[in-house]
Formats: sequence, structure tokens, C-alpha cells
Amino acid sequence: MPVKYSTKLKNFKSITLNQLNATASFLKRIDRKFLLNSKQFSTILDELKDNFNVLEIDGKKVFNYDNVYMDTADYLFYNQHQNKLESRTKVRTRYYVDSNIAFFEYKQKNAWVTNKYRYEFPSSEHGFMTRGKKRFFDWVWQSVYGGEKAPDISPAIKTTYRRITMVSKSWDERLTIDFDIKATDLRKKYAETIDLKNLVIVESKSLKEDCDICNIMKKNKIEKASSCSKYSLWVVYSGLAEKFDTFKETMEKIKEIRMETIKNTNRITSLKSVTKNSRTTQKTTITKKVIA
Repeated sequence: MPVKYSTKLKNFKSITLNQLNATASFLKRIDRKFLLNSKQFSTILDELKDNFNVLEIDGKKVFNYDNVYMDTADYLFYNQHQNKLESRTKVRTRYYVDSNIAFFEYKQKNAWVTNKYRYEFPSSEHGFMTRGKKRFFDWVWQSVYGGEKAPDISPAIKTTYRRITMVSKSWDERLTIDFDIKATDLRKKYAETIDLKNLVIVESKSLKEDCDICNIMKKNKIEKASSCSKYSLWVVYSGLAEKFDTFKETMEKIKEIRMETIKNTNRITSLKSVTKNSRTTQKTTITKKVIA
């Protein structure tokens, strides 16, 4: 984690996991996402401490996540989002690396409201379907889709990232901040890992129309991202999507953020080169004077 994040998080009041689960689980909520670069987030972080507390577990405020998303062979869940269906599904196993806890999660979005269903399973079973997961998936699917037979699903995309979790001081909004985001296509042998450097995804979970983070982002002229599903984006970036026009705006924003990383890297490399050449020139000049 960038030192600047770690230092600034020391200024936040901490809450425990029990407090978070007791008052702010938000299994039913309105999701809002914002895409930032690391510099923008560092600035926003200064403003968050007045409205939010940060989750702390065993002295840690930043946690490692490992998700494996499930889908049908023809990527039904991705296409539901791409085709802008009001009712759409997302299924994954989530592994909380630091605490060695895993959940099977089923998320159903209807218009603007998301309902989340999940159950805990042994972490050794993370990343693949079992009979228990299949039964749970079938039950939720049939409940949501009026008894319709559930499709066959299997692991599709693996994502890893680091997360900071916050809750508003009024306990009516939950905030997740994800960075160091990487993704891999699990259905392709020797697939390369996609690394979205410099990207920070801030997501609000609340039933409030006028949420705290919305006001902070508006003040900083950062607009809400449209069609920003991590899973769907990874399907596109892995070259698995036949159509992806729904996500073009978000992809352009991510491209802009990634290009800033390349520019900064080139600038630093150039600066190092200039400094090195300058030192070499100075050394040569001194040597010539000594010889003279």
C-alpha cells in the first residue's frame, strides 16, 4: 500500500468487524462506483475522515481479497449486463486472505437495488463449485427467477486486489476502496494476468439518495462511473466478449488512468537518465581536471 494511504488512515477512527456486521451489512443497497487515479484518491482520503470510520482487524486497515467469478459457458451473466437487463446475476466465491474465511456469494441486481445472498464454506474449497454451492445457487436462482431451472456454471475469472472498508459515522453508508487490482482468465491455459495499475475503484453501498461520498465526489468534480462491473470489465479485457459497447465509457476512463501511469513511469525514467548523464559528465570533467 502506498505510504501516503497508510499514513492518512491513522487519522481515522476505527471500527471492529462485529460493529460493521451488526450495523452496516447492506445486503440490500444501491451501489454507486467511482473511478479515480491514486493521486485523486489520496486527495479524497483527506476529506473522508470527517464522515467515515475505517474497519480495523488485528491492527490492519487494508485487506487482501481473492475472488473467483462463476459464469455459464457462453457468459450469460456478462451478457445480462452488456445487454442492460434490469435483472442480472453475479456469482463468485470470495476469499478473505488475511482472515482465511471464504463465502459463496450470489448478487442479484434489479434496476438500482442489489440483493446479496451468501454462505460461508471452508476456504480450501475457494475457487470451484461443490455440491453445496450448486444447491445454494440453484435455490437462490429459482427463488429469483420464478422456479426456472438454474444453468450450469463454472469458474471464469479470478481477481485479486487490496481493499479499505469504511462506514459513515451515521451508519447508513458503507464504502469500499479497491486498488492494486489484477485479473486472470481461468478458462485459458497460461493466461496473462491483467494489472490495472494506478486505478482506484471507490464504491458506495447505501439506500440513501443523497449519500456522503456522492457529495464529496461532486465537490471534487468526479462523476459516477457508468456500467462499472469488475467482472464484466475483466471479461472484456480478457478478449472473451463479442460485444462490449456498454462498457466503452468506463474503459476509456480506465485507459486514461493507465496512460497516466505510463507517462509518470516514462517521466521518472527520463529524469533518472538525465541525472545519470549529468553525474557522468561531472565525473568526466573532474577527471580531466585532475589529469591536466
